[in-house]
Amino acid sequence: MKAFIDLRQKMKKSKLWAWGKYVLLFYGLMMVIYGYFMLANLSTAPGFVYAQF
Repeated sequence: MKAFIDLRQKMKKSKLWAWGKYVLLFYGLMMVIYGYFMLANLSTAPGFVYAQF
């Protein structure tokens, strides 16, 4: 148990761990934005354009 706690404390102080958390946060935010745009009905084209094809 002590080894696990020591490892966790080392990871909190590590610059690589801080950078990895930043990358994961950025990736998560990009997925949220991407999902919003994929699911939102944001079409500004008039209805007749779709009827022609």
